Amino acid sequence: MTTSPTQWMPAAPQQPDPAANGRATAGFCLAVVGLLLGFVPVFGFLVTVPALLLSRAGRKAFLRGTAPTPGLSRSGTILAWIGTVICAVMTVVVIAGSGQAQPVQPAAAPAPPPAPVLISVPNVVGMSDLQARDTLRTAGFTNVVLGPSTGSQPGVAAGTVTTQLPNVAALASAGDPITLGEAAAPPAPVVVPQAAPTTEAAPPTTQAARPFVAAPDTHVDRPYVPAPRAASEPAAGGGSAYYKNCAAARAAGAAPLHTGDPGYRAGLDRDGDGIACE
Repeated sequence: MTTSPTQWMPAAPQQPDPAANGRATAGFCLAVVGLLLGFVPVFGFLVTVPALLLSRAGRKAFLRGTAPTPGLSRSGTILAWIGTVICAVMTVVVIAGSGQAQPVQPAAAPAPPPAPVLISVPNVVGMSDLQARDTLRTAGFTNVVLGPSTGSQPGVAAGTVTTQLPNVAALASAGDPITLGEAAAPPAPVVVPQAAPTTEAAPPTTQAARPFVAAPDTHVDRPYVPAPRAASEPAAGGGSAYYKNCAAARAAGAAPLHTGDPGYRAGLDRDGDGIACE
């Protein structure tokens, strides 16, 4: 029995594929980048998943013998798995946090203030102050102001409205001031009082006092003894009264004696002022 020569020929060994090591190197590089981008939710998978696939393909090629060396396939596979896990955790955290976050309601814009209602100003010229205020209050105005007086006018009673601001038929809001000018009372007539007749009083007459003449100082302390009156010496004051001294005049109740009185004489008037026995 003959055997075919082709049955004993050994199988030709497979040639190594240099591209297999290239896939392992590319997977390692992507795994390093994916390790950093793994903290970015969802988008990190775009790098970590291709890195994992390339690293596993390089590893399988080495195990089949089509790749001379394992290259960086084992390191790339480990880094790619780590980056994928990090990206998955970050994605879950972001999704869970977004579900719990409450939507922020935008603040409502403040409503614009309503436009003021304008009222036509009525004519109050010629009215009294009370009538003018009642008319303006009935029209809707709440701020009536009394302005400067327009002075007295002939034939116009005091307190009559002569001017108004704003003028008649002008448009104003209810709170705008309405200023009224009123006539003043005429000035009172000036009355000049008449001077009452006066009688000139006579100036009082006063008797000039006689100057005081002090008695000469004799430097001798002795009592005064009047000189005896002569039998033929008449009384200076007239009449028949005669007093020997002031003691006698005082005993008779006539002291003091003035010039012209009965019993007055110069001998009793020591200071010469016209009054004896003071």
